[in-house]
Amino acid sequence: MKLLKAADRTVSVLGLVLFGVLTGFSLFTTVYFKTTYEEIPYQTGDILPLVLAVCALAVWLMYQVSSWILKKEEGQEKRIRILLAAVLLWTLFFTIWWVFAAKCIPVGDQASVCKSAEGFRNGDYSMLTMESYERYLYIHPHQLGLTALIELIFAIFGNGNHMAFQLLNCVGAAVCVYSGYRITRLLTEDRRAWTYYLFLAAACFPMFFYVTFVYGEIPSITYSLLAVWCFMEYRKKGGALWLAGCCIACALACLIRNNSLILLIAFVLVLAVTALGEKRLRPILAAALLVAVFVGSRFGLYTVYEQRSGVEINDGAPMILYVAMGMQKGEGAPGWSNGYILHNYWGESDFDAEASTAMAIQDIGASVDGFVQDPLYAVRFYTEKFTSQWNDPTYECFAMTHINGSARGPVANSMFDGKLHTLMTWFMNEYQSLIFIGVFFWLLFSFWLKKGLEDHTLLITIIGGFLFHMLWEAKGRYILPYFVMMLPMAGVGLSQLTLRVRVWLDAKGVLKKNLEKGSSAD
Repeated sequence: MKLLKAADRTVSVLGLVLFGVLTGFSLFTTVYFKTTYEEIPYQTGDILPLVLAVCALAVWLMYQVSSWILKKEEGQEKRIRILLAAVLLWTLFFTIWWVFAAKCIPVGDQASVCKSAEGFRNGDYSMLTMESYERYLYIHPHQLGLTALIELIFAIFGNGNHMAFQLLNCVGAAVCVYSGYRITRLLTEDRRAWTYYLFLAAACFPMFFYVTFVYGEIPSITYSLLAVWCFMEYRKKGGALWLAGCCIACALACLIRNNSLILLIAFVLVLAVTALGEKRLRPILAAALLVAVFVGSRFGLYTVYEQRSGVEINDGAPMILYVAMGMQKGEGAPGWSNGYILHNYWGESDFDAEASTAMAIQDIGASVDGFVQDPLYAVRFYTEKFTSQWNDPTYECFAMTHINGSARGPVANSMFDGKLHTLMTWFMNEYQSLIFIGVFFWLLFSFWLKKGLEDHTLLITIIGGFLFHMLWEAKGRYILPYFVMMLPMAGVGLSQLTLRVRVWLDAKGVLKKNLEKGSSAD
């Protein structure tokens, strides 16, 4: 039990530090992209009193509406379910409207994955080899899971039907909202916190705008939140079905998006520490099952495609190349993409993994030497790398989806480069600060409360994501999954904050009345 308590305190302290820094940066600065949409993040200052005033107003509005929903104990659950249904319908309505309004088409990596999936449907597996000019899956075999998903969608809805993927993303966004709601209910019995979460989820426009992105973002977030929901249910209530659901959802999230392995590692860490703290074997068996399902599913996926294509799947560009690039000055900001992967693996080493790895190690050494010789430069480098990813309130939702296949209407055009764009990016900036503040207060107020380590699953994943992306290639969109994971904790934290403010105001009111009575008596 001492180990579990120590683990809880350690994670809480790390979380407080991380969200204290995130809150501080978000209150004073923000990151934005020009509407010409070069992938270059810019920094600008925020007006602190305005940010605080907007956040305070948002919390006050949530408190007033939630008080009406919870005014009578009888029927509270029913009214919360009505609110849940309204938020889910809103999510579906807005995202489906956005798919048809934005008219976005897949480009870049999206287009390469779609082209690979369409080729597979036609018996063309050249993307797995050096025969095609792009060699996309030869270089990036970790995208095979996403390719398989798109191939399945094309098999059902027709080749090249990327809109089917986008509309399924709309369903995925609604599932994300619902999974987050279930997670919030497992984090706390405070019904006000449940309503706060739903209000926050209804305003998560960065996720909503990403439904047009024909890539792994929305599917991986959907499966990740489903996995967290199942994991917390399993840890709190038991049940083989919950564990099975967690294993399947986690494996799917990892197959679709490699970065979801951070979530799998979080599950394993929670289970391993719990096993040691409780001196029980069952959590270790659960952790082994989670790993086995993922490893088995990936092996099965690769085997199926090797048998279908007759091609042995290449290991692709060594992962250490992404670390080397993450330590270099990018085109837009430190650690951002600068073409290093293709230059090294395709150009200089001619697809020789050993030679490519050796070059990356040498380049990492050169970067480390530069940081050691100029510590101030190292601090500036990693501070800018951190803020360019985590302090972008849009998470590149417009920058990644601005290419359209046909003419848009005036509303969608304005959303990308007009007055609505200015308004929406401003709103998302204030919203981001509110979420960071909420998580910070959740960690602060619950620091000494007794809770299971599984309650920190989301936080451990976010901390892992922070550490990973400080080493890895940088992009704002990589942080979107962690931001969506913050919403349940933010809902609980803001609810606890309003409760304490209410108690404080009530106490002040009682004190004032007592002072007035004392004055009258005199």
